[in-house]
Amino acid sequence: MKRATSLRGEPLREADERGRRRRQRGASAVAALAAVLVGYDMGVISGALLFITPEFRLSSLQSGVVVTALLVGAVVGATAAGWVAQAIGRRAALLITCLVYVVSSVLMAVAPGYAWLLVGRVLAGLAVGSTQSTVPTYLSELAPAETRGRHGSGNQLMIATGILVSAIINYFFSSELSWRWSLGLAAIPAALIALALLRQPETPRWLMLRGRSEDARRVLDALLPAEEAQRAFDELDATHRRGGIEASSLTWRALLRSRALRRGLVVATIFAMAQQLVGINSIVYYAPTILTKVGFGTQAALINTVGFGVLSVVMTLLCGYVVDRVGRRPLLIGGSIVLGVAMLSVCAVFFFDLLGTFAGQSISLAMLSIFKAAYSLTWGPVVWIMLPELFPLRARASGVSLATGAQILVTVLLTLYFPTLIAHGATGIFLFFGLFGLAAAVFVARLLPETSRQSLESLHAPETGQSR
Repeated sequence: MKRATSLRGEPLREADERGRRRRQRGASAVAALAAVLVGYDMGVISGALLFITPEFRLSSLQSGVVVTALLVGAVVGATAAGWVAQAIGRRAALLITCLVYVVSSVLMAVAPGYAWLLVGRVLAGLAVGSTQSTVPTYLSELAPAETRGRHGSGNQLMIATGILVSAIINYFFSSELSWRWSLGLAAIPAALIALALLRQPETPRWLMLRGRSEDARRVLDALLPAEEAQRAFDELDATHRRGGIEASSLTWRALLRSRALRRGLVVATIFAMAQQLVGINSIVYYAPTILTKVGFGTQAALINTVGFGVLSVVMTLLCGYVVDRVGRRPLLIGGSIVLGVAMLSVCAVFFFDLLGTFAGQSISLAMLSIFKAAYSLTWGPVVWIMLPELFPLRARASGVSLATGAQILVTVLLTLYFPTLIAHGATGIFLFFGLFGLAAAVFVARLLPETSRQSLESLHAPETGQSR
């Protein structure tokens, strides 16, 4: 008997399975693309300020407020996103986020003065915070257990890509491109991503949380091979029947009061904050400043910043390949040690007054490159992969939201005070980053579980919500 085949001559079963995999990868890719806007909005302001400052006659304080306004908005956006994503769904929350990106980008592009520019930056911050909270949750709840790390790494990959694109625009078009165009360009990809999201599914776990089991089954059937879809649905359904999935999710207050979940929330929040306390955003925002202090010219510093961006993208791609094979904990522990040593080496350049020397320039450039590579391979993507894995379904959106908000608040403080600290002597701040990196290795080894290649449901006891 002749087997039925597709138009390509494949057996129909194989063609169906390939189609499901393509749809699954497509949904993850569209959601991850929203993170490009995070990296772009974070990075492009450094070049735009070169034009904004003289045009609006900004003081140094006002210029600093323009930079940090986005991060202040991001704290609010991240903490609010958990409630929105739990109430109306992960996909719907991302749709609203993309629309806010469009409005904020257009508003900044046409801003007649400083006040309107700040309004646009705060709105962009709301979108950035929402994206950082919602995209990791969407990716983790949509991906199969065995490749969840690879799909989750797409979030950091797109952030790195956005930062790289902004660095390229800042360098190649710094003398010709109007700052209004550079800030307004983000509206185009935001609108396109919103349109693409209209064709993507809601996560089956959120659908099950709302009691829509048939819809959850249809999504699983559309995205996973038949056996995997059946196994995933059976696991979700069994958890639901045992009471592990409740129709109403935990509020922040209930999450904080829950003895079973409070410890996990504290660990996850410290984990998220540690991603910034190893020193990464100080490098992202002020790498040219650091390089000029050790003797590089302005153009050379900008070129090296573009190089850091390329390195970040390449290493994040590598993380997607190894994170499900090696595991989360080994990457984080090894990465912490490398990050700590790199920062202590930069500290030594300033402590031994090697500024302006060939040795100082070589060590600084090498260590900053190693730092960026190690961060992009380990702490950059793995934190966003693991945060949703640390919470049971009914607490996931709220937990990730609170941890992300705390992380961005740390970023605000570091961004505000880093220029002052480095102006008064960089030795102390790089010593802190180095020692904290080494301490982070101990934190991971003692408190974080390994979560790779396990379903989200199997990571948590169904009745108590405690991590296994």
